Amino acid sequence: MTRASHLPTLAALMLTLAGCPEGSAVAQNPDAGPPVDAGASDAQSTTPWHASSSTPSSPPAEPSSERASIELLQLTLTSDVQKKDPVDTLDVAPPGTRVYAHLKLRNRSQDKRKVHVDFLVNGKLRTPLDLTVEPSWSFRTWGYNTMQTGDTGELEVRVLDDGGATLATARLPIKAKSKAK
Repeated sequence: MTRASHLPTLAALMLTLAGCPEGSAVAQNPDAGPPVDAGASDAQSTTPWHASSSTPSSPPAEPSSERASIELLQLTLTSDVQKKDPVDTLDVAPPGTRVYAHLKLRNRSQDKRKVHVDFLVNGKLRTPLDLTVEPSWSFRTWGYNTMQTGDTGELEVRVLDDGGATLATARLPIKAKSKAK
């Protein structure tokens, strides 16, 4: 064998010694256009954990469970998502408009994971969504529910991990925005 034929094996060995499984260095979704009813997603992080670390000695500690955790870093209820970010933060859910649930998550496993989002109006399930979360230190995804013109009461948004554990719950009153004078 020539020295050149050993390069792929050597590269895999170096990644393993650095604590990074082969092929896990960079995973990023390209822009896929506007979101659809079932949600949209984007991988935020393009830098592996060990590339920015000042000490390349060991990876962050894994949770004690068999499967690495998925963490909800931020939940924002917004009127729209542009350039993969929420445009505002709602304090009411106006009837007849879309309400987006924008999530920023951390998936520390090496596998795609799912989160489940339920939109409930006055305690009744209106829109259930399953959103895929790629392995990432900071992954953004979103989905929305369109409020009906006759809706009143309360909108509740629940976010659950793929094991059924509640990650977050947010509530908004459903009422028309007051007009500024």
